[in-house]
Amino acid sequence: MNVKRFTRVCLALIAGLVLAVAPQVTLGQGGTNPGAGGKITGDRYWPAKATGRYIETARNYAQDVQSYLATAAHPEPSVVKDIKTDLGHYLADSQKHLATMKKDFAADKETVAAIDSIEKGLAAAVAHHKAAVACCEDQKFEKVATMACCTDLVKQLDKVHGEHVALMKTLSHKYPAPAAAAK
Repeated sequence: MNVKRFTRVCLALIAGLVLAVAPQVTLGQGGTNPGAGGKITGDRYWPAKATGRYIETARNYAQDVQSYLATAAHPEPSVVKDIKTDLGHYLADSQKHLATMKKDFAADKETVAAIDSIEKGLAAAVAHHKAAVACCEDQKFEKVATMACCTDLVKQLDKVHGEHVALMKTLSHKYPAPAAAAK
């Protein structure tokens, strides 16, 4: 192999290595994968963001259910099944992430109290969800009773959502993102 070709091959390998490593080095930010002690960084804290996403999705879903039931003479069984399972999953996933938050913030009494309040509100929303599903599954579908259950569910999820948004604001101030990641 001649020297020119050898030099080109070596330069190509070096360039390949630089390109393979460079994105990891340049995109890597301090605090993006912190250890257990530094994982809580307010609005970047995953369980809190996931909880918010599930609560908001459940709220939107409940509003859609309410709209559907307002115009349906009798809900389709397949729709009732979707309401039962899909909305149930959003509520259950919210509860799961709240439990994680409670564990992670165990030393912060104020935050744990706020999470307890959200959990209680979410438990009430789960009860309203079960009542709405029961109304929908009833052979003698009573629109007024079903709409009352849906209204209660939407109101409860609005309240839970508001409490969660307030908690997220508090957490983002209490546990700000590291300075290196804020750029």
